[in-house]
Amino acid sequence: MSLVYQEKKRVACYESDSTEKMLPTTAMNYFQEASTNQGNQLGLGGDYLKENNLAWFLVKYAIRFYDYPRYQDEVTVTTRATGMEKFCATRRFTVEDASGVVKVTADTQWLLINRETEKMERIDEHPEMDAYECFDKGEPIFKKLSKINQVDLEKCFSVRFLDIDFNQHVNHVKYLAWAIEVLPLEVVKSKVLAEAKMIYKAQCFYGDQIRALGEKLGENQYRIDIVNQDDIILCQLELMLK
Repeated sequence: MSLVYQEKKRVACYESDSTEKMLPTTAMNYFQEASTNQGNQLGLGGDYLKENNLAWFLVKYAIRFYDYPRYQDEVTVTTRATGMEKFCATRRFTVEDASGVVKVTADTQWLLINRETEKMERIDEHPEMDAYECFDKGEPIFKKLSKINQVDLEKCFSVRFLDIDFNQHVNHVKYLAWAIEVLPLEVVKSKVLAEAKMIYKAQCFYGDQIRALGEKLGENQYRIDIVNQDDIILCQLELMLK
């Protein structure tokens, strides 16, 4: 098994909703920080990537919420690489409560990209990556998501300076926030997110004008396309509520 990294967090008030449940986006922020910290610990973090003109580009994300930690709960965030083959890597995340009960899991898929050429790089051409001790191919996250067939819901956003991360584009967590925001208020107040699947297709930058276009597929299921001012699909999402 590959190296496991974990860290403890205490859910803060600004990471919780009006009912004191942890926000879905909080889990994703925890996961991003954990994977970044593991990379730094192994000498494969931001400095290594910059020196080698590399970047990890997130392409797929599947997150499942079995239950929600609450404000001031102490949780353990765990991550490990689950697959590395050719250009693609997969990574698993969990949030566990103080008793070790799993509250949230996520599986992600990444491509290794050369910053200068913007082309994919083979992971095995960078032997330093062996530090993760991951020599498995990894299992597919999911195949694909279909485009929406009709627009039942729509909301517009302007990309703010605070939406931009250190890669100079919109942070991947923002897309889930936009998708949840487009849902009807009565749904958001009476339901919680059980599962989200996301495919990241293009980058989004400061000043872009964004539309979240939603289609209701069933009582608790929605599909959402996030598009920019040129109607380029930036992210596709499928949300299951409960």
